[in-house]
Amino acid sequence: MDAIKRILPSCFLAVAIAYFGFHALTGEQGVLNWIVVKNDLHAAEIELAETRLEREALETTAARLRSDSLDLDYVEERARTILNVAHPRDFIVEIATDDGR
Repeated sequence: MDAIKRILPSCFLAVAIAYFGFHALTGEQGVLNWIVVKNDLHAAEIELAETRLEREALETTAARLRSDSLDLDYVEERARTILNVAHPRDFIVEIATDDGR
């Protein structure tokens, strides 16, 4: 009986350490979840940078099409691209691709 009384606090302490250690590693705010959140944050930062670049490109395009600063060369280029036409004085060079188109 004396042996059990001496070992019981140590067993309780070992169980408590194991419990808190397990949750510190795998819990909602544990180390493993912190790594996952850090990776998600990094992926979101990359996506944000790509979205900002796309937005800047769209803002540049929109600025070229505003009536107060209309770039006629750009409008002509876009019209030719969209309508798939060329000026009679333009030289057209066809480049064959690997897939035969």
